[in-house]
Amino acid sequence: MKKSRTQRIIEHEDERLAGSIGISVRLTRRALLKYVAALAGAWTIGPWRIGVPSAFGQGTDQSTTPQTLDAYPDTPSMPQPLEAYAAAVIPGETRFPGDRAIAGVVSGAGAVQGGAIEMMNFPVVGFQPLLPLLAFSINVYAFLYALINGIVLDPTVPPFVSLDFASRTALLVAILGGNGQDQPAFYGLAAVCFIAYTTAGYLPTAVAISEGHPGLAAIGFPPPNPDGLWRFPEFSYQRVVARAHPHSKGGNPA
Repeated sequence: MKKSRTQRIIEHEDERLAGSIGISVRLTRRALLKYVAALAGAWTIGPWRIGVPSAFGQGTDQSTTPQTLDAYPDTPSMPQPLEAYAAAVIPGETRFPGDRAIAGVVSGAGAVQGGAIEMMNFPVVGFQPLLPLLAFSINVYAFLYALINGIVLDPTVPPFVSLDFASRTALLVAILGGNGQDQPAFYGLAAVCFIAYTTAGYLPTAVAISEGHPGLAAIGFPPPNPDGLWRFPEFSYQRVVARAHPHSKGGNPA
């Protein structure tokens, strides 16, 4: 069987890093996905609202305002590191020639194409006020990582964007596996990337499917009926377990 492009890239990065800092991309990817998947699962079961104070363990009373990235200066210092962060969690292919935010180590859509940035700015999540600080922090971490490991950064892009895929992965494992004060915020950011890709939570599900959301397509989420509702003729228990309430407008048992 021919090796995939991703496998070849990972093996190449394994050899490069093993000879310098002793880090395996295979192991670091496994550790990264372990951290993030656990947080994504917990967030799905019991979503929490992440404001600026709560992200740093200081309570959850901070109110947030419905903003988007358009509310901040349109400079590479803020959106690009967030895109690079999302693309490190769930990699995807580059969107255009010279796309630096997405490393492009796989074919197909990843977290960025799956709406990670839109989910970060979804008002219900309450992450918008924290995004500039997180973008700044990840760049600081990247600069220190490059300094420690002798990596020469490209000054034309933010530090985290300048790191290659293997180094981004290794850095995120170090951040998420550590005990820094900002670890919960980065945990939340990673979980939001997962939720965006697997649920398209920033959009009505029927709309997301009609627009060809890549994450829902990848997991095989079934489309609704023509009227936009989901009905399943085959019951899990092989029988109807509840009848529709007579006052239900949507035909749901309740």
